[in-house]
Amino acid sequence: MVESDPSGPSTPRRCSLRLKQWSGALLLSGGLGCTSVGSLSIPPPDVIFITIDTLRMDHVGAFDAASPAQTPNMDRLAEMGVRYTQAYSPISVTGPAFVTLHTGQDPDRHGVRKNIFRGGNQVPEDAETLAKRLKSEGYETGAFLSGFTLRPDLGLSPGFDAYRFPERSENKKNNRRDGAKTAKMATTWLEKQDGPVFLWFHTYDVHGPLNRWSEVPTTAEWDQSIKNLQHIPAYQRIGQISDPDFYAQRYAKAVEYTDLQVGKILDTLESTGRLERALIVLTADHGETFDERELWFDHGTHATEEQLHVPLVIHFPQGSRSGEVAEELVGLMDVAPTVLNVLEMEPLAAADGRSLRLSGSGHTILMGESSHCKSTQEPVLTCAPSGVHGKEISARTNGQTVIDSMEAQGAIRQVYDRQTDPNERSPLVDPVVTDGVNLRLSGMRERIAQIQEVQTSNEESSTEELETLKALGYVE
Repeated sequence: MVESDPSGPSTPRRCSLRLKQWSGALLLSGGLGCTSVGSLSIPPPDVIFITIDTLRMDHVGAFDAASPAQTPNMDRLAEMGVRYTQAYSPISVTGPAFVTLHTGQDPDRHGVRKNIFRGGNQVPEDAETLAKRLKSEGYETGAFLSGFTLRPDLGLSPGFDAYRFPERSENKKNNRRDGAKTAKMATTWLEKQDGPVFLWFHTYDVHGPLNRWSEVPTTAEWDQSIKNLQHIPAYQRIGQISDPDFYAQRYAKAVEYTDLQVGKILDTLESTGRLERALIVLTADHGETFDERELWFDHGTHATEEQLHVPLVIHFPQGSRSGEVAEELVGLMDVAPTVLNVLEMEPLAAADGRSLRLSGSGHTILMGESSHCKSTQEPVLTCAPSGVHGKEISARTNGQTVIDSMEAQGAIRQVYDRQTDPNERSPLVDPVVTDGVNLRLSGMRERIAQIQEVQTSNEESSTEELETLKALGYVE
């Protein structure tokens, strides 16, 4: 657990008496705290982040009526907010994706392109983050996180009064905290706050390994062929079961459990009178590949649909735009700019994202990338070279997805029609790609080639931490 210095500017500042009208809701201009107009007290909106690690968009009922998981609480929030059906993570790995969420910068700019324990960069100390900004404006700030991938050395803890992550002493087995425990910590903290809050609740229960979800029992009926088993990474394997339906059903159970924790956050916001006026964001860092590609039930390997397409719901204060479905192309980098725009604050420095406060604010091209090439760890993968220089990159427009991958024989390009083939399974023959997309892809590839990759040594990690990384599929 990390607690920030309480001697900082935690006392809520008096707001300006100047009010601005926005979609029927009174929002404050200037510093935040508590504004009085006569005898009327007008609190500023709370900011609530609910992030679900490894959540596929098609496993939330509000986004896909055929979802295998029942998600009534996420669906409830979606009904109260705006559903962004074309929202994408910039990268299919946790640490860098959340840096984008909190800075509004894509990985090309903030430079965090691998998890910290793989030799990835930290967030620069002088980087502006949402927590730093809201703290300076009088918000109480708390982060309650379930995955050790978000430990403080990533660099997102500055600006948070409380930054609570699962330490090794809590669970020596795999350094993850049950989402129910994290939700309890978050709601207890929330109930004690008087002024405006920035709360970040993060749950890790959907992330593999899926062995804890015994509601789907191991029986002899499941396929156990050696041919299929090679497609399942070692950390996900449960005995010799190689049936993708078995793992998919366990994944759905994990999503349903997570939905219960989302409900606890929403119920606490409602019981404390914060729900209606809160700015709530629900999203994920990335998705998960099932059996769509060569490696099953894993992520970080591709920049494809199932790994980068994420659910995004934004509940604007006072129910503004409630029930809307937005189909424009948006990304995680747009979240922080949206929050600050709604709060009438200056944008974060060097943010690549744009505010989604008004409809029709999407992008014409949205870039994406995998974490790195894992071919030395997973023989079924054909990418090359191993490491960050073998990244897969993508560019999405409203009409096309263009994916450039690296293999031993060189770069390979595949183009998909996003209207007729939204799952990106059947590449087009002789497609036409615009100059703008080609330039964006070639520029990103050139910058990736210049990355000075740091090779981490196992000697730098304790035996306990190495066991954690192995259990979660992060090292061989």
